[in-house]
Amino acid sequence: MPRAPTACRIGRSRLALLAQLLPAAAVAGLLGSVLPPGLWLPVTFCLVLMAVWSARRQPAGELSAKLLSDGALHDGTPQWYWRNIKEPAPRPVSLRCDYLGPWLIGLRLDGRRLWLWPDSCSPSAHRELRRYLIRH
Repeated sequence: MPRAPTACRIGRSRLALLAQLLPAAAVAGLLGSVLPPGLWLPVTFCLVLMAVWSARRQPAGELSAKLLSDGALHDGTPQWYWRNIKEPAPRPVSLRCDYLGPWLIGLRLDGRRLWLWPDSCSPSAHRELRRYLIRH
């Protein structure tokens, strides 16, 4: 039975911002060749603003797990805890893995989407969480 990850500090990712700015830049470039500058500049500004806003909405905090092992009911299953940066104590959450790729991990924390990019947390924590999720 693999042990559950102890703690993973998750921050905002620069790769997520880049992944959202590149398509916005491509759309802005296409619009720049079609629209006059009076229309192109406000649309480009809105696209960049939406990409930055979306990337900054990613939650940042600490994800941790404690193993529950009280008899036949809980046979070493982890109870996941989430603590936002602004919260003093962690709270229990339900965690579900929706996507598990070589670089990117897609999680649902109480129904809210959380993408873990390679630069969202330390490489060792990312690897430990990924290994645990592969086996479960």
